[in-house]
Amino acid sequence: MGEPVPLETWVAGPVRTTIAGLKAHSWGSAVLDHHQDQVRAELAGAGAPADRATLTLYLHVLSCAVDYVGTNIPGDTLPLTRVHDTGMDWFTIRIAAVCQLAISEGLVT
Repeated sequence: MGEPVPLETWVAGPVRTTIAGLKAHSWGSAVLDHHQDQVRAELAGAGAPADRATLTLYLHVLSCAVDYVGTNIPGDTLPLTRVHDTGMDWFTIRIAAVCQLAISEGLVT
């Protein structure tokens, strides 16, 4: 699976643009908040803190899942349905929410 990408790299990348795009509209901001709350609830349910190590691992697992469903072989990928009327797939929104959570928790700037 390889080494996890550092949290700072995730947050400094194009995810910032995704977060800004979601926050630019009240509906997108609500979707981002909803997913952030879901991540918090999942972590709490698992007894895991919302810290640097946990969020880095969460993002690593999400990226592996995206790699799995998107094989880059034409005709061999699962369609990633757009959700919440955002024009974005679930993985993109969830990654943005985890990065926003890291920012909200003061783990990255």
